Amino acid sequence: MNSTLKRTLLSSLVLPFAIGAQSVSADLITEWGYQVDSTFANWTAGGGSLGDITPSDGDRTLSWGDSPQSSISISDVFAENGLITGGDFVEGGTFTHVNKVISASYKTLSSFDLTSVLTLTPYTPSGDPLPASTTTFASFFKETLNNGNCVDASTSNCDDIFTIGDVTGSTLNEFGNFQFNSSFDLDGYTYTVFLELDGLATLDDDACAAAGAPNGCVGLLTEEGKTNSFDTRFRITATEMVPEPGTLALLGMGLAGLGLSRRKKAAKA
Repeated sequence: MNSTLKRTLLSSLVLPFAIGAQSVSADLITEWGYQVDSTFANWTAGGGSLGDITPSDGDRTLSWGDSPQSSISISDVFAENGLITGGDFVEGGTFTHVNKVISASYKTLSSFDLTSVLTLTPYTPSGDPLPASTTTFASFFKETLNNGNCVDASTSNCDDIFTIGDVTGSTLNEFGNFQFNSSFDLDGYTYTVFLELDGLATLDDDACAAAGAPNGCVGLLTEEGKTNSFDTRFRITATEMVPEPGTLALLGMGLAGLGLSRRKKAAKA
């Protein structure tokens, strides 16, 4: 085999190996656009026989009772940019409960699902939107009687009780708030999104019992006659993925091929 053909074959082997090793990690996405769309679903009613649970604003608000009505609502969020990889939290939407005195003759909210859909779009460098990520919280609501027989932590006559059914997998972050995280791989990096529920806490046992939840339940007490809320927010981090053993082998073969090519050139010189 002539030397020209050998060099051609060697180059055809080395170049793909080198390219394969280099393409493991593309550019890190340093900034993102984001959209959070939230809705209520599967709501149920308890209490009296009059009225019903009335949805509005594309199932972003649920209302009940006579006049004035109580309600819960959730806001959506959209931004073309501003979510920085490794940066601070950004707003993910606010859950609001308008707590009014409701006649015992009327139906009241009992349970519901809160579903949030997060869509991330690479901004720097720019790219197409990623597939949406959906998180659903099974939630429960206790409309308490205004008879003075309140749970110990109540500050009004009497606080209503909101709880989340399952916080398995959550952790308490450095701010003392419940936090959930999920990860995805993209172009050689693993990105992790941290969702924080700001304002929820582990309730006392008597509040959990009054809400029909087990001890250690997570939620909040909502004052009668006031607007109560908790915020959601999220941030994103990234770590470079470790090359697979096969990729490392390709890199080794590529480097070995380059070394062989150089030795042959030196011998001819």
